[in-house]
Amino acid sequence: MAIQYVMAREVKEGMCVAQNICDDKARILIMRGQRLGHHHIVRMRKFGISGVFIDPDHGEKVVPPSRTEIRKLCEKVLTSSCEKLTQEFAAKKVTLDRKAITDCTDNLVEALMKAKKPLVTLLDIDTGSDRLMQHSVNTAVLATVLAIDLRVPEEMIKQLAVGMLFHDVGTIFFPEELMKKKTPPTADEVCLLRRHTLLGFEHLVRSDAISPIAANVVFRHHEMMNGSGYPEGVASNRLTTLMRIASVVETYDSLTSSRFGIPAVLPDVAITFIINHVNTLFAREVVLSLCKRIAIYPKGTAVQLSTGERGVVAGVLPTAPTRPIVLIQIDRTRRALKSPLIVDLSQERDYRIVRSAASIEALSREGDAAVAPVQVNPLYATLG
Repeated sequence: MAIQYVMAREVKEGMCVAQNICDDKARILIMRGQRLGHHHIVRMRKFGISGVFIDPDHGEKVVPPSRTEIRKLCEKVLTSSCEKLTQEFAAKKVTLDRKAITDCTDNLVEALMKAKKPLVTLLDIDTGSDRLMQHSVNTAVLATVLAIDLRVPEEMIKQLAVGMLFHDVGTIFFPEELMKKKTPPTADEVCLLRRHTLLGFEHLVRSDAISPIAANVVFRHHEMMNGSGYPEGVASNRLTTLMRIASVVETYDSLTSSRFGIPAVLPDVAITFIINHVNTLFAREVVLSLCKRIAIYPKGTAVQLSTGERGVVAGVLPTAPTRPIVLIQIDRTRRALKSPLIVDLSQERDYRIVRSAASIEALSREGDAAVAPVQVNPLYATLG
């Protein structure tokens, strides 16, 4: 297993240090190869060490985050509700469990309001569930955190969370072959897919399980600031803060996920697209909050530096989301290094990232071509 960067608050006794830990005067506090004990961890905190490189193969394994109880609860509520809607969508009255939905989103909002961990640790979880489930929960989490940052009243945040949890429920009424296409949708299919906002809104209102505020988030989560969105093409003067947040998080999570035969793009490409459309498609204040909360280069992303060197992101400091810690694996002459070189871009200001890809191999296949936001097709960008 590759060397991993672990935040100081997450280190455990028994982990093996992969690189010397030094203070701000370059004095070694803990030697490479040592297993961390209680006294080491206390010393790290005393000297304000924010994180450490760990070798998982020579100590306690770094366990990836698993699904939280709240996420499981969200999935259970969404699964139950979707089953009832699909079984009874032709009926005049559909009954969903209003209390279960309210309890679920209340727990989600309260947990996130108390959370101190960076958002990337909350979203970077493999749910093992289908695309609708993962997308719905991810957007509910992200929308909630942005609303907290923007100081939206707590009761309104809960309404937003309900809306985002069910915002794509209209897609369950589409043919399965359309949802599982391997190629991008045709123009006619795009028109059909855009009907999911109205379908979801109508059936949720009929179920009488969510409030009018949450239902309007479902209805308008694809509306844009300049009026180019759907289903009604309303502009900024008719878009509430909740709708503006919904539009941004829907677009971000859709772009970074494979959907309807449309390939996913990397987070930096998605963020660049959104930034380039601030005030035209997306609200500036929401985009600023998004940029502070999302790791533009998540752990494991392959990057090429301005020096020509290539490596993978080992960690991201909350204070420097655009300047990750990189393990250099290939030098500027394209030769593989026997031992990775660790570069902390938050400290090494002469380095900058010029390209990114899902893997080192992908970077090599792409040659010198830049990974640019033009890869985002505007027709599909707001199709979620």
